[in-house]
Amino acid sequence: MKRNNFFIVGLAVVVVVMAMLLANETNGNDTYKNFNELRQNERQEADYRISSEKRNPDVAFIAIHGGGIEPGTTELAEQLASAGEYTFYSFQGTKAANNTELHIDSTNFDEPEALDLVSDSFYTVSLHGYEDELEKHTYLGGLDEALAQSMEKELKNAGFSVSDAPKELNGKEKDNIVNQNRQKKGIQLEISTAQRQAFFEDGDFSSENRDNRTEEFYDYIEAVGRALGGD
Repeated sequence: MKRNNFFIVGLAVVVVVMAMLLANETNGNDTYKNFNELRQNERQEADYRISSEKRNPDVAFIAIHGGGIEPGTTELAEQLASAGEYTFYSFQGTKAANNTELHIDSTNFDEPEALDLVSDSFYTVSLHGYEDELEKHTYLGGLDEALAQSMEKELKNAGFSVSDAPKELNGKEKDNIVNQNRQKKGIQLEISTAQRQAFFEDGDFSSENRDNRTEEFYDYIEAVGRALGGD
């Protein structure tokens, strides 16, 4: 009997440990698991800002890791939306430092305004950044494979390095916010540090310099616009 009890207790411990590991894997290294938790601990405007502009709802450009979290993504999303008169949304880190603490995984990002704008859109393009200071590159992900092919073609024709995203960046989860539009499929662009730096003069994508865009920035905007039929 004692042996059975030990077995049951041991099994229970294993189950608890596995659940904890799974939870950690799901939440990654994020400080906050969702927006409600973030807003209870951070100050709007002082630590983060939400910007949006609702235009043609059929297309939405979003940057949920904008501002100082993944620098350059807000500016890209805003310019892309403005150029095509499309809907724009960005959650921006505005801290003096440590903005990555405001990163919420795309599968957990549930800020109400973002969900509302995305759910109303037919095509959704989510702009992200990944760390690579050496190679200028864009990874394409998301469940909208037809639009991804069009975008890959136009970006390559414009001279940009593009490839399919690796699994950890491919944005193919159904609960990823980019796939929660009317089609239940969107496009996720993961842009390297080097490429995002090249969009701004002197390779400086600090907040003070992000209004100084290079020709490469506008070439990228035009290529993505063509993929959506904007030109």
